Amino acid sequence: MKASLAVVALRNAVSLRSPLATVVHSHRGSQFRSNAFVRTLKANGLTGSIGQVGACADNAAMESFFALLQKNVLDRQRWAHAKNYGWQS
Repeated sequence: MKASLAVVALRNAVSLRSPLATVVHSHRGSQFRSNAFVRTLKANGLTGSIGQVGACADNAAMESFFALLQKNVLDRQRWAHAKNYGWQS
């Protein structure tokens, strides 16, 4: 993933949610340590947080949980489109 994609995703999240004093946690990918991403964090009053090297067990557990949640709950329902609720233009 390129840093520009991470920056665009962060800007989209900020514009949709208007977060205040929020911690943005990411893995150690270079795109999340890039100058552009760090500047975007600071410009929006956000604090960056990066996991420690070798601390993958907590991440693996959460990824497993969310995979099971998606498979067993989310994918078993039919959802109305977000446009119906005015969440997207």
